[in-house]
Amino acid sequence: MRNNYSTQAYIQKKGEIDDSTVNLDISIPKTIEMQNYPFLLIIQSTTEDHIRLTIYPIAREKIVKLFLAGQDISNEGIEILSKILKKYEIIHSSGLLKKKKDFLYECYLNLSLSEAKSKDLKTSLDKIKNIFKEIKIEEIGFKN
Repeated sequence: MRNNYSTQAYIQKKGEIDDSTVNLDISIPKTIEMQNYPFLLIIQSTTEDHIRLTIYPIAREKIVKLFLAGQDISNEGIEILSKILKKYEIIHSSGLLKKKKDFLYECYLNLSLSEAKSKDLKTSLDKIKNIFKEIKIEEIGFKN
């Protein structure tokens, strides 16, 4: 009988010297053709009672993280943002989150800041500064 589980798990003792880091043993399924993806994008989401890791095999060394925050975001504002982002390959998205009075949106794009297409992104985002009070574009690369 075949194993049909959708998750895997193991228990690991945390480091005794340094509680802030953990070395994880993560197996990559054989169904993912890793020869096409020499890098892993690791996204960590932390709350007060859990840590969630999402791992994406990727083909590039650098990608773009986009963060937007605002209040009173209308459906029209969301549609405008959606039209802008349709031009780009979204690797991961947080979805639109509400935290206190702010709406937050975060996504990772299969794009680097050195590409000409990133200038188009910046230009498009400049046009919606009136919708979002904070817009940040950051390049994500290797962890030091």
